[in-house]
Formats: sequence, structure tokens, C-alpha cells
Amino acid sequence: MKNDKRAELAGEFMLSIEKLMKGTGVIFRSVLEDYGVTHAQFHLLMVTKGRGKTTVTEISRLLMIAPPTASRMIEGLCAKGLLKKEKDASDHRITRVSLTGKSKRLVTDLTERRARVLTEVFKGEDEKELELTVSHLGRITDSCVSTVETRARKGQLE
Repeated sequence: MKNDKRAELAGEFMLSIEKLMKGTGVIFRSVLEDYGVTHAQFHLLMVTKGRGKTTVTEISRLLMIAPPTASRMIEGLCAKGLLKKEKDASDHRITRVSLTGKSKRLVTDLTERRARVLTEVFKGEDEKELELTVSHLGRITDSCVSTVETRARKGQLE
């Protein structure tokens, strides 16, 4: 495949991803509002669930946001009773955040709702093709994260 075709596909890919994100945003906005959280906050909760007890620095890196932004988001979620902070047992200079019982229920509920909606969206799609699409998207995502991290280390982020 020629580079010019890859550039064209990159544009189409981004349009599709943007439409997908906007569509799921519309679908889940009211559900998230019921819990008083934004998409960004929900994503932070999902990252924390996946990592367990984690630091602000780790969260900022995983979400690709500045540490002060991550700190503000964490403070907001702590104020809502959705995250708790505690000092690291071996190094008291480090603070770790984790989910609360309330946020565990929220994440479980929203994950189940999202799965039901996306199952409806996937209705009629061939399972093998979906598996291939998910696999490809995962590799593209990993490559994107790797590229961002490499550029950040080199000071090349725009």
C-alpha cells in the first residue's frame, strides 16, 4: 500500500473514530449524568479499576494528560466518593488512589450498559470480522500510545 493511500485511510479512520466517540458519547451522556460523572472521569475510573491502586503520575501517563489535570480529576472524584487516596505502605511520599465501593458499582453498571448497547450496534456483524476489527484496532491503539510516549520523551509533541 502506498503512503498516499495510508494518508487517505488515516483521514477516514479518524473520521470514523470521531463519529464512534461522538455516538457513544450521546448514548451514554444521560447515564453518566445520572452518576454525576463526565466521560473523562469515567475513563479515569476504568483505568483505576484496571490498574488497582495507582498513582497520579501513572494515571496521567495512561490517560495522556498532564499530572495537574489528573490531580484535579482525582480530587473531584474523591469529593464525590468515587475514589479514595492513601499513602503507599512502603514509601509515604507516594499517594495511591483506588476505587470505592460506590465507584465499583458505578463502573460495573456502566460497563454492563455499554456492553448491551454495543451488542445492539454489533447486531448483524460477522463475529470473525468483529474479532479481526477489534484485534486490528488494539494494535493500532498500542502503536499510537507507543508513538505518543516516544515523541513525549523526545520533546516532539505538538
